[in-house]
Amino acid sequence: MAMIAMMMPILPGKKDTWLAMMAQMTGDNKAEADAIRTGAGLHERSFLQETPAGDFVILTFEGDDPAAGFAKMMADLPPEFAEGAMD
Repeated sequence: MAMIAMMMPILPGKKDTWLAMMAQMTGDNKAEADAIRTGAGLHERSFLQETPAGDFVILTFEGDDPAAGFAKMMADLPPEFAEGAMD
């Protein structure tokens, strides 16, 4: 099994938006989010890293082909999952 990891900044003032999106994906929409990950062949973990230089999200994806799985997962995300991330 292979793994990829990435770290992305959370733009200033957007941490609450990110937290709300994560709550949505682990709350009311958990089954749908899990199905998207499973369909992409991925096991995902996400971590919030708060630093003096700003907030970051650290993501890890494990699977047979995590790069292809990540691309499939992003293509399969419904608009309501991505809307909050783009506001």
